[in-house]
Amino acid sequence: MKLVSLKSTNFRHFSDETEVSFGDRITVISGQNGTGNSSLLGWVAQLCKFDSDIKQVTGVKFEEDWGKIFRFCKENDYNKKYKVAFEIEENGIKNQVELSTRFIPSVNRYKCDFDRNIKGSPKRAIQFPLIYLGLRRLIPLSTESENKIKKNNIQLSTSDISLFNSLSKEILLLIDESITPDAVKSPNKNVLAMKTKHYNHLGNSAGQDNIGQILAAIISFTKLKEKLGTSYKGGILLIDEIDATLYAGSQIKLLTILNKYATLLNLQVIFSTHSVEILEFISNEIELKSFIGKGSVINFLKTTDGIISNEINPSIDWIKLKIKALRGINQKPEKINLICEDLSAELWIKNLIRNSDLKSFVSIGGANLGKGTLSSMAKSNSKVLQQLKYVLDGDARNDKNIDSTKKNVTFLPGDSGVEIIMYHFIRSLPENDEFWNDSMNLTKQICFMNHQNASNQNVAKDWFDDNENKRDFFGRGYSKLFNRWKRDNISTVNEFLENLKNIL
Repeated sequence: MKLVSLKSTNFRHFSDETEVSFGDRITVISGQNGTGNSSLLGWVAQLCKFDSDIKQVTGVKFEEDWGKIFRFCKENDYNKKYKVAFEIEENGIKNQVELSTRFIPSVNRYKCDFDRNIKGSPKRAIQFPLIYLGLRRLIPLSTESENKIKKNNIQLSTSDISLFNSLSKEILLLIDESITPDAVKSPNKNVLAMKTKHYNHLGNSAGQDNIGQILAAIISFTKLKEKLGTSYKGGILLIDEIDATLYAGSQIKLLTILNKYATLLNLQVIFSTHSVEILEFISNEIELKSFIGKGSVINFLKTTDGIISNEINPSIDWIKLKIKALRGINQKPEKINLICEDLSAELWIKNLIRNSDLKSFVSIGGANLGKGTLSSMAKSNSKVLQQLKYVLDGDARNDKNIDSTKKNVTFLPGDSGVEIIMYHFIRSLPENDEFWNDSMNLTKQICFMNHQNASNQNVAKDWFDDNENKRDFFGRGYSKLFNRWKRDNISTVNEFLENLKNIL
């Protein structure tokens, strides 16, 4: 069985239809204090019960009373009816199980019921093993009265002891230390403490206590699977504030181990945390779609106008701002460098992208290397050169050695250089076109009087570079010239922009 989601209706200050998503292996619940992280763990605990003589290695049942996780209060809860619906999946079939609350005046009791009106919904808790590790586990044994700490008679196999030793050392980043489980009970704890040649349970730190109880849960599910054989279907491990008392490196080691044993034992590990290190690790794994990431979900609870809502798998940057209560800073995106043949091509590309969203994240540079050199770079198999983005003049399309399907190469419009394209376009305009200004004698005749031979490519380039033409006809950065061409070639411009997006 797997939990898929939880939806709450009118539960305290949760927004209606707040949904929490569960990962196949790892589920993270985070958010500001007071957003109900522990309450969600309590609802999961209420869902499950395990009627079996098989106990955890600490001697307690594979279930938890939700009253030990969170409680309802007379003033704010007893006059309300809450409803929580779980979606569960078993053998590929999804079903809904609904829990609702009610106050029974005759016995002065606030009760949670399983909805009997939903087809297929059980009339009582689902038979499924569950372990809950609450905040009591974080009270160091050394702070309790020594006369109230008792040895717990637990029978562990050689393989159990070996597993406890190896996982303890791996999580705590220890090398030479030999660690054995030291089973003890106190009014607040029932734990496999850590014992070495230097100290016993009284010398354990809160972090060692924490790890010892998590490892006891892993060993308990391992032994449960061995005893049940083919009837074993998995289990749920709930951990409140998993990161508390743990060094950052140990937090990450613990997660990798929990993911491993969640896979081996078909567990869903559901925990709350405020650790940026844990949230960043899981978020990155989700983004990378790694094995850990594919089985993980982050739920981040936030409060808006006193109402709690949930963000599922938000970005780690957003999470950090919320966790640290920081203000976001608008950062300019890192620009992608485009290489073109020369300054003329650079100015044209800048004009072509001026009114598009590409302008904000590309940087254009004319290489002045000449068509042959740049073309050779574009068609090179060098890994370094293949990482660059090239915008070649239109006449480079005819170079059969350049693969036009390459993801780092595109071409400017036309089938020649920008100077020649503009020369022939402007020369084709009628003398009454708005490009000309007869009142200032800025006419077609004046523009071309020193550049008559249209068949000579050098004439077109001289015309394009003519300082008087730049001043009187072309506009700053050739803007007037390029804008007039664009007006008659809208579809060509759009095609170029689309091709440019494809290589970026």
